Amino acid sequence: MTVLLVDDFPDALEVWDLFLTTAGFTVATATNGIDGLAQARALLPDVIVLDLQMPGLSGTEVARALRADAATSHIPLIAATGHSPTFRDDARADGFDSVIVKPCDPDALVAEIRRVAAARRAAPAADPVTPGPA
Repeated sequence: MTVLLVDDFPDALEVWDLFLTTAGFTVATATNGIDGLAQARALLPDVIVLDLQMPGLSGTEVARALRADAATSHIPLIAATGHSPTFRDDARADGFDSVIVKPCDPDALVAEIRRVAAARRAAPAADPVTPGPA
């Protein structure tokens, strides 16, 4: 499973990258929203973990762009924030599947990545549009 980590704090990326790689994930990283958006579109990872507050393009703006793009709209998104868990409702409204509060236990991050990936795979695909009578 491929995970894209997007965070402007290099130490967080390094620690999570090492832990997720050790846990068997393929990991790609980006240090800002613009690079994260480009990598998401190029790699089409299985899950994306996005820091909410980054300079330039925020995690919320990246999430909205990913949800608006048919090629990336299906990718599960996990918001990573140092703010309180009360941001969950706002994050879900912005297209996130889940929210983790930093600092986050690496085992909890692994569990959440697996949970959102499994939930997305289990969700029924949208029904194709059937043309009406001509």
